[in-house]
Amino acid sequence: MHEFKRPKPNSIVIASCKFILPYWLKMKEHLSINIRGSKSDLEAFAKSRRAVILLNHPDRQDPFVVAELANKMNEEFYCMAARECFDWDGGWRGWLFQSLGCYSVARGKADFHSIATTEKILKEGQRKLAVFPEAEITADDDTLHDMHKAIFHIILDVQKDLSQGSQTGPAESVVIIPAAIKFTLRCNLYNAVRPALKNIEKNLNLKLKDHPDVFARINAVVDAYLSRVFDSYGLKKPEASFGQLAEIAVGEILHKIASRIGVNCDDLLSPTERLYAIRNQAGENIKASSVALLQKAFHCAGIARPSIASDFERIERLLILQRMLQHPSSEIQCCRILDFIESELFGAISPKGRQSCDVMLGLPIEVSSFSDIYAESKEKGVNDLSEYFRQKLQSMIQAL
Repeated sequence: MHEFKRPKPNSIVIASCKFILPYWLKMKEHLSINIRGSKSDLEAFAKSRRAVILLNHPDRQDPFVVAELANKMNEEFYCMAARECFDWDGGWRGWLFQSLGCYSVARGKADFHSIATTEKILKEGQRKLAVFPEAEITADDDTLHDMHKAIFHIILDVQKDLSQGSQTGPAESVVIIPAAIKFTLRCNLYNAVRPALKNIEKNLNLKLKDHPDVFARINAVVDAYLSRVFDSYGLKKPEASFGQLAEIAVGEILHKIASRIGVNCDDLLSPTERLYAIRNQAGENIKASSVALLQKAFHCAGIARPSIASDFERIERLLILQRMLQHPSSEIQCCRILDFIESELFGAISPKGRQSCDVMLGLPIEVSSFSDIYAESKEKGVNDLSEYFRQKLQSMIQAL
């Protein structure tokens, strides 16, 4: 589980995926991706060598944005991805990720292999690196959430090494390219989600009429899904809001896993931090049988059989659902809620109407301008750079 997965770019695989991608987006995802930016910003993007593209992470389809951006700009990127993603579908998906230039990062701990690979990529400057600094799907199209600052530490360390190694004048600056993402549903919500809703309602034994009040029906689906989660793990469902129920389920399942594998479940940590901590300690125990009493109640998230690994994936989805439920209902979030419940029930996600994603590229930020601050205080240098980036990207998100 914890073996580092290094990038292994394969020109044939990359070329094949670039050819297939437009058809996949159109026929399978029903998604159009529009790259925006001033002429000068796009030219600066193309000229930048040692560049890190930092994107907000609102949606499950964000990786398609990175792929389409590489396609439209006629480039190939490296990309950092969560370690557990490489084990899906018996490792086949991991092979594809590596062949496209992705490498793994174990979230919640210092992953020295990932850090060293990131530094090497930036120092060589052969391809741009794409990173989602929020690390998790936020389910929020309007606000940039908490970012993991490790990437800013790495970038500033690389800039320091480049400056110290330069013998012929000022070193080339590493640049950060902000990229804002925003998804929109481009058709009638009822028509977009009706087929998926009917299938989900049937699976959850909801006998509802085909009523056009989509929000009411989605609420009923979420309630029934959460009830199945509690039942399948032998938990008593309390009276609480949907968001609270999702968090309660996460905590209870994590306690069951911690007890099974003999590790501590620190309730002082946030649910996401607890997930990271316990998963990082699990080791080969992830192959053990699921802690669910009804192990076949849900799909296994690309994992061969119900196991602790699939329990971890369920917790990930419950946390994403919780984030969705924390924001005011929007049409695109209705689609995403059904996406995640579909993936739990059926292991596949159906298209939901015509959707679009606007991607705005910003002017590259030269990291060298923060080098002096970083030399005096690493903490202040990282904080100043990350805050400057946050303000730039947040203003871009609001402009979409």
